[in-house]
Amino acid sequence: MDWLVEYLSELSYLGMGIGAFIAGSVLPMASEVLLVLFLGMGLSPMLLLLSATLGNTLGGFSCYYMARLAKREWVEKFFNVSPRRMARAERIVQRVGVWAAFLSFVPLLGTAILLLLGFMRVSPLKFAATMTLGKLVRYLIVVLSYTGVVELLFK
Repeated sequence: MDWLVEYLSELSYLGMGIGAFIAGSVLPMASEVLLVLFLGMGLSPMLLLLSATLGNTLGGFSCYYMARLAKREWVEKFFNVSPRRMARAERIVQRVGVWAAFLSFVPLLGTAILLLLGFMRVSPLKFAATMTLGKLVRYLIVVLSYTGVVELLFK
């Protein structure tokens, strides 16, 4: 994993976007740690915020569209989900709606939310808006926390 972080750091903002894409897809990676690493290198917080949000959003779309192509039988068989649990998940999505995508940044749960929303074929435009907002807010909190801590400790 160290080699990946080293390679991504050489790519600067593009590396941040690629790392965030990986983290936003079904592959596990902590993009917040990468963001803090890049902030520590002195890169622009605004450009890092934009590249992380864009990369992570595109990674989220990879989950959404994979699930959108899935059939109910595949989901039940591959993920070992009973028809009763599928019906319960569908009711939750119908109640909460596309706003569930706002929480797509939550580890493990976020990927499940994106897959479920894709499977339920929610509106891609509404999905994109709420998912992007959630990811932006999460990265903004990381950037503001980092800059606040650095300001407090070193200035």
